[in-house]
Amino acid sequence: MSAVKQEELRSEFPFFREHPNWIFLENAGGSQVPVSVITSISTYYSRSYVQIAAQYEQSKEATQIVKEAHDFCREIMNGSGIGEVVFGSSTTQLVHTLAHAFDKLITNVDDEIVLTNIAHEANYGAWTKLQGKVIEWKAHDRINIDDLSALLSERTRIVAIPHASNLIGEVLDVEAIVKLVRQKCPRARVIVDGVAYAPHRAIDVHQWDVDFYVFSLYKVYGPHFAVLYGSNAAWKELIDISAGPNHFFIPQTDVSYQYELGCISHEACAGVLGIKSYFEQVANAPKDQPTRKTIEQAYNIFADFERPLVERLVQYLFTKPDVIVLGQRSTKNRLPTISFSSTRLSSTDIVKHLHEHKIACRNGHMYGYRLVTARGLDIIDGVVRLSALHYNTIAEIDKCIEILDLILSNTDHTPETSGPIQD
Repeated sequence: MSAVKQEELRSEFPFFREHPNWIFLENAGGSQVPVSVITSISTYYSRSYVQIAAQYEQSKEATQIVKEAHDFCREIMNGSGIGEVVFGSSTTQLVHTLAHAFDKLITNVDDEIVLTNIAHEANYGAWTKLQGKVIEWKAHDRINIDDLSALLSERTRIVAIPHASNLIGEVLDVEAIVKLVRQKCPRARVIVDGVAYAPHRAIDVHQWDVDFYVFSLYKVYGPHFAVLYGSNAAWKELIDISAGPNHFFIPQTDVSYQYELGCISHEACAGVLGIKSYFEQVANAPKDQPTRKTIEQAYNIFADFERPLVERLVQYLFTKPDVIVLGQRSTKNRLPTISFSSTRLSSTDIVKHLHEHKIACRNGHMYGYRLVTARGLDIIDGVVRLSALHYNTIAEIDKCIEILDLILSNTDHTPETSGPIQD
């Protein structure tokens, strides 16, 4: 376990002071934000809330903030020098923008687009709008790379996958998948949705050799904003076949400007720099330490705090005979995002009782619509999803287990407990 104290990190999130009696296990829907992010956005509004790219002092300051936010996100991706990043309002918006750009590349109905039913709809639906033929990589609890190999061919042009399912939480071996795609269909581009992965572990597009990688910054302690990385070669392929989507007079070589349609949220860019400040605090990084090293150290600390949370909760759920957990019992490659259903109780009822005991979570399909459908579950009732981050505690997980145990064991669905955990 890292020497940094969890309570010190948790104290940086005002939400927990405002709601001391609540256990927040809805992090896969969006994390809480630290003081550094709130302060960065507030300071931007106070000091430099002006249009960028002018030559007066305040505009120069705003321009620098936007530039540094892009620089930091390239570092988060480990893509500095090998690719460019584009900001947008959400992962869904960015993937739709990217898919539209592929419209000029996917022109043959025989072109194949490989998608998987464990995907969040953000990285599935947009690709079905292209002319190519959709090939589905099917899975229920576990996705098998050998099954993917059988689906790839020289006609494959796109392989769009999640780095981790937002319901199952199991991490896919992106590096191995990219190598397989390169071997079997070198013309194909790999697009990775990292939304469910990015809050928990360090991203490394350089090591994995991905073409595009996208995630939502509001799942990673930041404002409601998202970022898309593309390798230089992948962006060039799009630009060579068709002009970028922005105004005709904007240089095609300015990838960020071309794909950031309209005016991106400059205050959100300030918030992104607040994430950087939080990572520096987590890693206790010296001022002269390279940003990438700080990012990796922070994620290692996150993983140390999260590992016992997922182990405790998964092990408990697998002891309940009426509970069906999505994914495998092994926690080796699992993130603390756990979904389950009951053969006896509705997911809606379970969540209702959890809410009554001040445990924030949700049920439904959470945009993993195709996986919930494949499991034969009611699409509205869906699954119960519990999702933790490094600021969640073992005591909170134990309290959640206590409440779950009473809910899942009680036949009248009205368990009584000792009340919510006190901070």
